[in-house]
Amino acid sequence: MLKKITALLCAAIAAVALAGCSSVQSASVDDFNGQKVVNSGTPVKHISATTHGLYLLWIPLITGSTSNYGVPTLLEDTVSPSALSEVVTREAKAAGASKTLDLVTNVSSTGFIFYYNYGTASGTAVK
Repeated sequence: MLKKITALLCAAIAAVALAGCSSVQSASVDDFNGQKVVNSGTPVKHISATTHGLYLLWIPLITGSTSNYGVPTLLEDTVSPSALSEVVTREAKAAGASKTLDLVTNVSSTGFIFYYNYGTASGTAVK
């Protein structure tokens, strides 16, 4: 019995440790190797955002914060196309861009009753 409780406790700790993380990364114009990545305007940078979390059916339990990267949030649905699009466009605006081109989002999940959701979004910030 003690082994089962210990195994469940370890599984719960691992789930909490793995759930609820987010990050934003960017590539500067220097990283484009002289390639023209947009048809019009001046590219500022390419932005990529990721977030993932643990859900009970459709209810978010622990997810990554989309406003304070790397910090988990409780009961907030941040693994969605709308939340991820907001992150990319907010970062583009902060970089001085007037528009975001080629904005792409992807959200996937795996599980049964408890789901692990993972989402990404990326776009190119353009002046």
